[in-house]
Amino acid sequence: MLAKFYIIPESFADNLKLSAIEIEEKIKNLAQDFVLIKKYSDTNKIYVNHEIYSVIFINGVTISELLFGPKTRERHIDRDVWLALQKIVIESAGTELIIDEILELLPNHNEEICYGLIAFNKIENISGEYQIVYSINDWYAFKRYFLGMYPHPNDGEYFIEECKKYFPNLFFHEENKKTVTYLLTDCSKKLIYHLTALNDKFMDSYKMGTERAQILKHFSLAAKLDEIASLEGSASRKNDFNFKFINDKGLLENVCCEPHLKLCYNDDPGDTSYSNDRRIYFHEGKENIQQGRILIGHIGAHL
Repeated sequence: MLAKFYIIPESFADNLKLSAIEIEEKIKNLAQDFVLIKKYSDTNKIYVNHEIYSVIFINGVTISELLFGPKTRERHIDRDVWLALQKIVIESAGTELIIDEILELLPNHNEEICYGLIAFNKIENISGEYQIVYSINDWYAFKRYFLGMYPHPNDGEYFIEECKKYFPNLFFHEENKKTVTYLLTDCSKKLIYHLTALNDKFMDSYKMGTERAQILKHFSLAAKLDEIASLEGSASRKNDFNFKFINDKGLLENVCCEPHLKLCYNDDPGDTSYSNDRRIYFHEGKENIQQGRILIGHIGAHL
């Protein structure tokens, strides 16, 4: 899915309420995120509305004066911060769309395209799912939201390749491309929710250092999962959860992805029917495989 992001005057709303240090920190953070967003330029485009240049950005000075005024920058922001702002604004494409036209685009998403705003501060009266507020986590949340909405249910390869971009703490076994379609028809949003929990919250519970079952329980409750994650009850079935991953030496290594999450309900809030057949099997991570990322062995039907 192609995502078109826009920077508009409202993207800098409330700057006047912030200190110079806070503004400079936001610029630096957004510039870092900007590099990652542009890394996936095939699916992300960033546009700047020309009206931003007249916005008062810091100390009564406009963006135009900061970027192009002789020595204006030297009196107001650090050189590295100025370079970061320049990267964000000048390296983005211009757009002829006026503000109202851009705002009208936001809810007009479909399977092929979606629209969003990049902002330094939360823009009032704009739904949160359409905003990226300078944090890379907001960008991940934006992309995950639309992946859950438009998962291409018959194309497991598309879904997993997109997941690789937006869940940096997870590593997906290639077989998931074949098995994940089992969950995409009626619970893609639920799947995104559970993958987000694994990516964002699991390690907080894992670092507690208690025994495995307790870690899974703590994580499940903290992340408000459908059901407590668990381990396989039968020792005789351990081999059923072995998946081969390439380790740091380039060799295939068996990893037992025994812990599993249970997606008990589908995306329809009106449907309360319970299922015990939709699973995510994973391993907490090994230092010699994919920099210790959580390994996703199987997404699909109960093994």
